[in-house]
Amino acid sequence: MAWYKVAKESSMKDGDLFKVKISSEDVLIVRDRGKFFATSVFCTHENYDLSEGFVDEGNIVCPNHFAIFRPSDGSVVQNPEGSGAIPALKSFKVKVENGDVFVEA
Repeated sequence: MAWYKVAKESSMKDGDLFKVKISSEDVLIVRDRGKFFATSVFCTHENYDLSEGFVDEGNIVCPNHFAIFRPSDGSVVQNPEGSGAIPALKSFKVKVENGDVFVEA
């Protein structure tokens, strides 16, 4: 595993979702209450791009069927409307150094 610089801390405000590509993997960067998180970018329900979603009460909300995920660990807070249980998102370690945001992948 290696650390990859993905953003400047100042380039994102609270509630922002930002998609980056690390090697061949798409990763979602989330800023909430001054903290940064990284998860897989596609909803585990129907592979919808979560970077087109939004943050509500600190959670990632899929704009397709409104599945809700916790950005800190990718866990499912609420399954999609009209669906059964879905898997969690993949979660990545994040660190901020000297104003730069890094993801371990």
